[in-house]
Amino acid sequence: MHPFRRSTLALALMAASFLMVSTACKREDPQIRELTQKAAEADKTSQQVNQAASEEQKKLAQAGVNDVKPNAETLQLTEEQKKALEERIKNEKNSSYQALLQEVLDKDKEIKELNTKIAKLKADLPRPDVARPNDSHYGMAMRFLKKKGVPEAEAKKLVSRVAILEKLAPGFEVYHFYANGVYGSWVSQGKARITPTELQAEEKAKIEGERDTAVAQGEKLQEEVNDLVTQKKQIEEEITGLRTEKTKLIDEMNALSATNEKQKSKLNSLHYLVGERKGLEKKGVIVIPVFAKDRSGAKWSDDLFDHDLDLRSTDEVKITAQEAGVKAIGKINVVPGSLVKDEHYKLTISEDKQSAIIKILTKDRFRNEKVVFAVSE
Repeated sequence: MHPFRRSTLALALMAASFLMVSTACKREDPQIRELTQKAAEADKTSQQVNQAASEEQKKLAQAGVNDVKPNAETLQLTEEQKKALEERIKNEKNSSYQALLQEVLDKDKEIKELNTKIAKLKADLPRPDVARPNDSHYGMAMRFLKKKGVPEAEAKKLVSRVAILEKLAPGFEVYHFYANGVYGSWVSQGKARITPTELQAEEKAKIEGERDTAVAQGEKLQEEVNDLVTQKKQIEEEITGLRTEKTKLIDEMNALSATNEKQKSKLNSLHYLVGERKGLEKKGVIVIPVFAKDRSGAKWSDDLFDHDLDLRSTDEVKITAQEAGVKAIGKINVVPGSLVKDEHYKLTISEDKQSAIIKILTKDRFRNEKVVFAVSE
């Protein structure tokens, strides 16, 4: 993705590069600490360059200057481009237009200073490994340590103490640090189209999607098997004695009707749990990530959802501060995060913060859904 087109969210995620350090001894090696700090600073400064370049491009667009394209590598203007803009500023009578062009030149100066800073930082850093297709973090780490003369068994121990990324994207820059029996690794975006954080999130979403598809297919097949078993049983019962089993069949039909009604109620109901957000996280019911929406945790189970709302007769859920175990309702997070506020539901918190109403806007999205309302003060 071109740096000018990266979103603010992408830039934020890019700042979350991966620092992994093996602690063969209990103290962190000063040399590795210094190098990783410089790598972090270089990465942060690179993001500042991208941000400044994005702002510079916006100013050029606002000024209607569409023929100026900064250097693709440095994101700086060429000397000819700067001179041309300076000439426009001198000849331009519109003060607002002059100001926009001057802001472009100021941003270019800022980018130049940041690039100089990056160059100084990288001059003190080892040359990073650039990930190629099919490269793995583990494999790159082992190759580095073997080149350093570390025996394979010891190298495996060092790498086992490091939080290795499961997947790398081509273009990722992998820094390796090794000193005094300590191995560290820093992974940054480099020339890749995606940040390490975004890639891990994509991989997790892919695995979860495949799992959900397999579960859904299994449930469908089981339903078909259950239907065939039921039909077979009914036919056998009819063959062995339809007349004598009349009363029994009537009783079974009544029971089936009751079960069917109960199932209908379940399928048309929202099953939900209300609780204090941090308490739910502590219990393992939900997970509160840093850069993503809340999601289900390891202790998420069907028996926790002790509230049912039949959507055939109502479309509102009322929550009280007392029920949630808080003094006042400040915020309510809805899990799963695929349920979108003001699209699938509307949230209204009372003025005294003692109650809240969740109005269901899209009933089909909530039918037979298990939802956690995580309340924060």
